[in-house]
Amino acid sequence: MRTLRVGSRLGKYRLDARIGEGGSATVWRARDTVESLGVALKIASPAVVEEFGVHAVEAEARVAAQLDHPRIVRLRNADWIDGYFVIATSLAKTSLEGLPKRRRTPALGIVLLDDLSAALAHAHERGVIHRDIKPGNVLLDADGRALLSDFGTARLAKPETGAATEVGTFGYMAPEQAYGRTGYASDVFSLALTIYEAFAGVLPGWPFEWPLEGDARFRSRCPAPLQEVLRRGLAIDLDRRVPDGIAFRRAVERAQDRVRRADERATRRPRRKRRAPPEDPFALEAEWFRKRHGRTFEAHFDCHACDGPVSESMRSCPWCGTKRNSFREVTRFPLVCPDCERGVRPEWSACPTCTTGRFEGSGRPIPGRERAERSCSRKGCGAPLQRFMHYCPKCKTRVAKPWKVEGLPACTHCRWPVVPRWRFCGWCGKRNAHALDVQREGRGVR
Repeated sequence: MRTLRVGSRLGKYRLDARIGEGGSATVWRARDTVESLGVALKIASPAVVEEFGVHAVEAEARVAAQLDHPRIVRLRNADWIDGYFVIATSLAKTSLEGLPKRRRTPALGIVLLDDLSAALAHAHERGVIHRDIKPGNVLLDADGRALLSDFGTARLAKPETGAATEVGTFGYMAPEQAYGRTGYASDVFSLALTIYEAFAGVLPGWPFEWPLEGDARFRSRCPAPLQEVLRRGLAIDLDRRVPDGIAFRRAVERAQDRVRRADERATRRPRRKRRAPPEDPFALEAEWFRKRHGRTFEAHFDCHACDGPVSESMRSCPWCGTKRNSFREVTRFPLVCPDCERGVRPEWSACPTCTTGRFEGSGRPIPGRERAERSCSRKGCGAPLQRFMHYCPKCKTRVAKPWKVEGLPACTHCRWPVVPRWRFCGWCGKRNAHALDVQREGRGVR
């Protein structure tokens, strides 16, 4: 068997450049001299053919022949030429892996999610599990659109289980895939992780607990509705993860509709400024609070009604008194309570704000957190309590002892700490008597 080099001919193909090499095959940029087209040739290693046999090597072509979708690399030809098994596909411009990080823009991340979710749904509809989705197997064409490639490790799922044997690339492999329990949901995990890396600029690793590495960059670059879809795709618990590419695609389409509606509303009316000009007295109050007490109360969010700084643990906005704040799209927690729309952790059996018991435990103990300051007082429970929790997230016991912050007075109704500049108590929603005293004394913002 002759050695292949630049300029060699395989049938009608002329080899122009080697563009990739792995343990099982070599990929060449080549020229179809009959049709005068550039193609990519994947040439199976003779050693692999000898070890696994002709039938196994030809399996990729049989699987790829079942897939016909504009976002999947098109199979042009598969044949034995001069003793080599050759798969010819359309030639892409580059791969996501080879794309410089400076060109991985938020717009590209949105394109990747749209194109690759459509490709994966098509494959899963035909019972094909890819098993090795990663940046190196995502190609970009001249128009900047994404293509899913390399079904060399793909297999048809068993009808009774929808599962296949373990294979893939560590770093992008779903946890269950490492134990040989690969299924449709494993492809969803690998795809979501690949797209998360495109947005965040880093590849997070085990244990995949939110917030993941690069979370701040991810949230600033990815539209909020799409963030939730990717988070569900990256769930460790299979019962919480999107089950397959078909359901994942539907979730992406629903999220895209929400993004479009938000963009349309923004174009119809001027964007409301999140913060008032510096000369606005309320803006000065809010800015003073963020600098003085923002970290203490974890007030990282703005009230939907008045733009005042609030935290997830507050039941009411301490500035305007509204109880309708939702943290569904901005929470840093992996799950959301469906009633109060505040973030919760998967190991909690109850929401610590409203005690909704709709969250089944994952079997893991509730871990201690950096800001956990107490343990539940109920006998036999002892779960760690984070600051300003209203209820124990394990047994739903109400926190009886008021939380305190040194240097701040207590609310006259609930005895929890209040800031004199608050109009209302952020915990019970009652009028803040201390704020009234300050206003009567005519004190300015410190």
